[in-house]
Amino acid sequence: MTSCGGWNRRISTNWIGWRGIFRSWKRSPVSWHDGLPPGVYERLIDRELDRLLKKIKDAGLTPRKEAVDASELPFLLSRYIGKKLLSEFRTFSGETGVSGQIALANRIIALASRQGDSDPVIPSSGAEILLSVPEANAWEDKFSTPPLTGLSESTLLTGAPDDPSLASELSKEIRSADRIDILMSFIKWSGILVLRSALEDASSRAPVRIVTTTYMGATDLASLDFLSGLPNVQIRISLDESRTRLHAKAWYFGRHSGFSTAYIGSSNLSNPALTSGLEWNLKVTEEDQPSVLEKIHGTFETYWNDATSFLPYSSSVREKVDKALLRGRRREDSGPSTLFDVTPYPFQQEILDRLVVERTLHRSCRNLIVCATGTGKTVIAAFDFLRYREACPEATFLFVAHRQEILDQSRKQFRHILGDRNFGEMLIGENRPKSLRHLFASIQTIAWQEESALFKSDTFDYVVIDEIHHGMAPTYRRLLDHLKPKILLGLTATPERHDGLDIRRYFNDRTAAEIRLGEAIDRDLLCPFHYFGVSDSVDYRNIRWERGQYAYQDLEDVLTGNDMRNRDILRAIREYLPDLGAVRGLGFCVSVRHAREMSELFNRAGLSSTALSAETPKEERESASQRLSQGEIRFVFVVDLYNEGVDIPAVNTVLFLRPTESLTVFLQQLGRGLRHYRGKTHLLVLDFIGHMHGKFDFSARLSALSGSPVHRIELAVLEDFPHLPAGCVIRLERVAREYVLENVRQSLGGRRDSWFERIREMARELGRPPRLREFVEAFHPPLSAIYKKRGNVFSGWKRMQVQAGVLEDFADPDESVLTRGVGRVFHAAAGRYHDFLLRMTQREEKFPSEGSMADRMLLMAHYSLWGEVPRKMGMVEPRDMIRRFRNNPVLSAELEESLELSKDLARYPVIPGSLSDHSPLDIHAAYTRAEILAAFGLWDFERP
Repeated sequence: MTSCGGWNRRISTNWIGWRGIFRSWKRSPVSWHDGLPPGVYERLIDRELDRLLKKIKDAGLTPRKEAVDASELPFLLSRYIGKKLLSEFRTFSGETGVSGQIALANRIIALASRQGDSDPVIPSSGAEILLSVPEANAWEDKFSTPPLTGLSESTLLTGAPDDPSLASELSKEIRSADRIDILMSFIKWSGILVLRSALEDASSRAPVRIVTTTYMGATDLASLDFLSGLPNVQIRISLDESRTRLHAKAWYFGRHSGFSTAYIGSSNLSNPALTSGLEWNLKVTEEDQPSVLEKIHGTFETYWNDATSFLPYSSSVREKVDKALLRGRRREDSGPSTLFDVTPYPFQQEILDRLVVERTLHRSCRNLIVCATGTGKTVIAAFDFLRYREACPEATFLFVAHRQEILDQSRKQFRHILGDRNFGEMLIGENRPKSLRHLFASIQTIAWQEESALFKSDTFDYVVIDEIHHGMAPTYRRLLDHLKPKILLGLTATPERHDGLDIRRYFNDRTAAEIRLGEAIDRDLLCPFHYFGVSDSVDYRNIRWERGQYAYQDLEDVLTGNDMRNRDILRAIREYLPDLGAVRGLGFCVSVRHAREMSELFNRAGLSSTALSAETPKEERESASQRLSQGEIRFVFVVDLYNEGVDIPAVNTVLFLRPTESLTVFLQQLGRGLRHYRGKTHLLVLDFIGHMHGKFDFSARLSALSGSPVHRIELAVLEDFPHLPAGCVIRLERVAREYVLENVRQSLGGRRDSWFERIREMARELGRPPRLREFVEAFHPPLSAIYKKRGNVFSGWKRMQVQAGVLEDFADPDESVLTRGVGRVFHAAAGRYHDFLLRMTQREEKFPSEGSMADRMLLMAHYSLWGEVPRKMGMVEPRDMIRRFRNNPVLSAELEESLELSKDLARYPVIPGSLSDHSPLDIHAAYTRAEILAAFGLWDFERP
């Protein structure tokens, strides 16, 4: 076994000095003239600007000016005055801020209208905004959920994380519009599905006009058929597919209220365009850009009335349109092929960096990597071993998997990345290697030969176990107990097991790195999903709940022989899947009887399908997978299969035909359809949602799909999920939405009591109150569930333990303010500042004498923990803060536990900074604004 002690000390870091950036900026050849850089302008000349221009003239330069056209003057003056007023309004603050702004506005309005100020235009009692006026006799208020971007200000949507998705905003715009005009190069069924509910609602009461083309054959005929079948919808279409007669994309939403809006941008009516982060769309409002709205409306009218270029779509021209689309598709280029790159992708490099942190900062060389299927776990392992071998050229290596296909593919990837065509020998079946230096072995062969007879415990320096979630099986346990490598790397997509056994015990109870579903989709490692919650007629509330799930027999009884539900399933299939010839679907069932019934139902409906279970012979299961991929059958209905270990990239539809209680199983089943495949733009998911049992937790499922924290799921449902992974959609039918909201509200209502019970449960098991790190690792609560304001005070971890009954009550004098402060320093994950805070919690710790570095760290800690100027709190010297802090022993212990957790979650190696000799800031560490200002001496003992 080779010695590689120096490897852990090797850390590669990229650092760009700020001083270099500033120097290059200062060397810019552009010279400024008293604040006026050379360039083009369109600025009204006022007194101050005129003064600057005179100086420029004195310097021998001649600025170009022209007289303002009388028709343009109102717009220039209003913009000029608006900016001046905004600056003036911002000077108001404090208790009189609102009343002062209103009073100033009334004086300006009175002056502009040549009236006195005796009758204020805006009530002085307070400013309010009218949001909607409801329709008379309307059973539903369609104006209750306006666009998140508002109706007054124009904005740019770029798909940034903080932007609502374009699909979400368009849905809200459609529901509140009195007239809709759509100008679109092409229209895909995937885009219609995203907006279907809103379009159906709008067309029942408002005129909808659509102008589109057959360009490139991209439009789906099914989309045109669906739209033309809606009431009040008219379509004009250009059949000139040979050139881009129309490549514009725009939406116009007319409103009688005067708050019309429009969207102009790059997004066509397709799922990727509406939901991905690669499109830019400008929203323009009538309130601040009336002339632009008027031009959009007028230009659309020109296209609409051009009978030569755009034909009305109807059954009489349908065949002609179909032929034009077919000709356009034949001209499409198949696109370039992709090549395998031996450089790790950024997300893979992040995981490799995380492994360095685990082995250096946390001293953990038994590392578990959790990555969604398709994200390149084996590639990450190969790059990690490449780095290890560079430091330890004689390192021995073992890769273990349970299928020969995995071993063959893995060895191929290792050879490519290591640049060694001869790397690795096979130990599988009857095949025996000539050397044990670099080995790819099947777990079955190792178990058959007995690992102790094959190799010693320290034979291998570096060991990789693929699909490590099998690690609690006897064969894997024996191997893991026997091996004693320098590096152990476990790879899996789903570490949780149904039997409750935890594989993390072999990895120091830690997960080294993880890529969640949303992140994998955002990085285009997996394809997006379109999740539709379909209303289910089954009432699950009275079904027995046993050991965390529905009673099996009861569930089977209500789901089989249910003719009404079966009709609803077929209705949903026809509604959401117009092109059944392209379907490659999996249906997850509760039992063998249920799967067979579904297969028979679909076969009778003309949808060829089969049913599989663990009882089905292996050859038949493999044949079914191949037939599904080739399109010979449309659906495979399964029971306890295809949760893991099966790769069918062609699957583009998943049916959840039973309520899946386990989030892990749900995500495994969903993952069967998330692999990229030629021609697949997204995975269609139909989840049949009935009235759920009170103990069924739907919020965790929606949180995993959307990436929203559990406590914000109710708002996400109400707002139609405005923030989702790129390209993804979540839509709930009306009744299904009501069921989900009821379940989420019930779950959230009892969630804090649930946290208390879990604290009590851990305390019983440990024989003491759990530490914050232990609790977070066990149950993954959002920190907002622990640190939050309740009434007028802030409450944290220790107070939560008191309320759970596992800790005696305490009376720290500064509990509320310090609890809030502890929440503010959670980012201090490592480095000198982290260590300084930790020393503060040790009562016996003596701090060094006064010095620049120590004093600045004290000020950093003070402003984060207390949020007040030290002198205003009666403190005379910096160390008064430490003395006062230590008068709060329980909160001091809470800070210690918080720092323990934050260090445990550290993602990057922290390196002492080099900004200055007296700076306490480190590279790769995070700081608040207050801490940075204190670190540079801009905030001190007497002033912030």
